[in-house]
Amino acid sequence: MSAAVLRLRLAAARAALRDPAWWRRHGLSLLALPLLLAAAVLALGLQPRWAAQEQVLRQELQTLRQRPQPVAGTAAPLDNARWRAGLPESGLRQGRLADLLELGLRQGLNGVRTEHRLSRDSEAGLERLRVTMPLRGSYAQLRAYVGAALAQDEGLSLDSLKLRRASDQDAELEAELVWSLYSRLPAAEVAR
Repeated sequence: MSAAVLRLRLAAARAALRDPAWWRRHGLSLLALPLLLAAAVLALGLQPRWAAQEQVLRQELQTLRQRPQPVAGTAAPLDNARWRAGLPESGLRQGRLADLLELGLRQGLNGVRTEHRLSRDSEAGLERLRVTMPLRGSYAQLRAYVGAALAQDEGLSLDSLKLRRASDQDAELEAELVWSLYSRLPAAEVAR
């Protein structure tokens, strides 16, 4: 190839690069080519890492499949004597109730009033404070409150939960929670 032919081809290539129509036809593919090459290099570089992660996940899955699955309701029942022995003394009732109410306030729930009814069973050695609590808040707030309250106090049970939404557009729920706060009676008050 002579120098003159080479100069003519080079001049034609320069002219084509200056032509907007040429860029419209070939420009996108020229820009995409380096991106595709970079993606291929990245994928080839990450492939060993992905393979290692896949192997780890497969081993974890195999371990989980080999582990025996618990059957619902097969937990060892807690006998009454051990449950009663683990309850707080009845003298701590007011503090426990205050903790329950304060937890609701910290969760951002709006409460109007609470009703309390105390009952004692001297034969069983138990005291039960039934707390009816109307609240207003989001579903997430109510759910977090119930979970935190039950985790906070071993002698607390949720007896009833009623949810109601005033309208479809209302983001907050009206809830009525009925709790039972169990305590141990002092030994002197237990019937023998």
